[in-house]
Amino acid sequence: MKKHSLIVMFIAALFFSACTKNSNDETPVVNNANVVEVTGDISASVTWTSDKIYLLKGFVYVTNGATLTINAGTIVKGDKPTKGTLVVTRGAKIMAVGTATNPIVFTSNVAAGGRSAGDWGGVILLGKAPVNPTATPNIEGGLVPTNGGDVAKYIQYGGTDAADNSGTLSYVRIEYAGIPFSPDNEINGLTMGGVGSGTTLDYIEVYRSGDDAFEWFGGTVNAKHLLAIGTTDDDFDTDFGYSGKVQFGLAQRAQVVADFSGSNGFESDNDGSGSNNLPQTKAVFSNMTIVGPILAVTASGGSLSNLNANFQHAAQIRRNSSISIANSLFTNYFEGIYIDEGTVVTAGATTTNYTSGSIVFTDNIIYNCNAKGNEVKGQNKAAFETAMRATNTFDATKSVVDLLADPLKYGTDFKASTNANYGTPNFTLKSGAVALTGAVFTNAKYTDSFFEKVAYRGAFGTTDWSTGWASYDPQNIPYTTPGVVK
Repeated sequence: MKKHSLIVMFIAALFFSACTKNSNDETPVVNNANVVEVTGDISASVTWTSDKIYLLKGFVYVTNGATLTINAGTIVKGDKPTKGTLVVTRGAKIMAVGTATNPIVFTSNVAAGGRSAGDWGGVILLGKAPVNPTATPNIEGGLVPTNGGDVAKYIQYGGTDAADNSGTLSYVRIEYAGIPFSPDNEINGLTMGGVGSGTTLDYIEVYRSGDDAFEWFGGTVNAKHLLAIGTTDDDFDTDFGYSGKVQFGLAQRAQVVADFSGSNGFESDNDGSGSNNLPQTKAVFSNMTIVGPILAVTASGGSLSNLNANFQHAAQIRRNSSISIANSLFTNYFEGIYIDEGTVVTAGATTTNYTSGSIVFTDNIIYNCNAKGNEVKGQNKAAFETAMRATNTFDATKSVVDLLADPLKYGTDFKASTNANYGTPNFTLKSGAVALTGAVFTNAKYTDSFFEKVAYRGAFGTTDWSTGWASYDPQNIPYTTPGVVK
């Protein structure tokens, strides 16, 4: 949640001329008999099948308690001119269940070679779980109800049902989505408003979102196996009292793509003013990996001339948030962990959340996050830096390549095929890496059965759970034949 969210592509002209084959916005040639255009409301339960391609035009709402079922291998495209967006409203459900070899793909309708971040809106889930604004909120993103319909029906979220069920997203890719309509008014790759713990989120990739990859506005939903690749703004953003649990998530940043408002791996707020509104943002994350944009170890004061200047922190915790993160890897960012006391109505609250134990930040590894001289940062850091360094591992002389097998490879969106860093990344832990052991789940926040009590730290151990369903180079996948998602 930003106060100013305008996309800036640093050296964009050079970057795109080098890394894309075609910059036009032409739609791909597809047999019209295979394309189903979808507009307005889905007010009765329906199934989308992999023998068709579905094209979202404008805001498409699943309403009236309907269930949208999407079969494995189905392609759903967002129309660029109308900002196609799928919104699952309160009381409705989506059952999008792909498989490890046959995922469901939400992607741009622009032809291969010309796709870009923000080509379409994204996927929005709205539920009835608790949120902390004093009035029932409208979801961000410039949404307009169908035919001037009821705002409460279409775009509001939150309630009192912590176990609310908005359905399932499993083995799903969301590509080239995320539109920043105006400051503080954005659609993310996957936007969740008041989504309840009855919802299942597992094996989801957000690729090249024009805003955040994953943003939670309150709610209690849990998630596992999340990928955020080439995001413009923040990778994992928690606001408005989000209190769910997340395990196994990875973000990889590209060197030239960042947001004017400042891009972070994690960004967490209680709300926009840092109030004491309840429920407080108390999300609990474990086994996360943040791969920042820096390609080599950069000492404090070193040159960052080839990188977008709008990158900020591996994690920015602010505005009275009580997020917890453990057993995770933070690497190759301009700065490390920021306990931010700026622009809040509750002075010192975020620091107090840390020193009181409400924020748990332990057993993490922070490598190569000192380019601007702040591995640990905060207006009140004298109150917490010693404790944070004692319970985590900081080393500015080591990098992500000391931990992961081959993490600095990128697809054609970011690197020309002749570049040494072009290719498919491998985010599994390398032999002998310190992160192969050291995970700890003894804190009360982590004893819950949701968390798999693995020995390793970071999103991946020695097995690559992204194999078969994720894509690190979807730019040149045609998506013109129904059911062909690779």
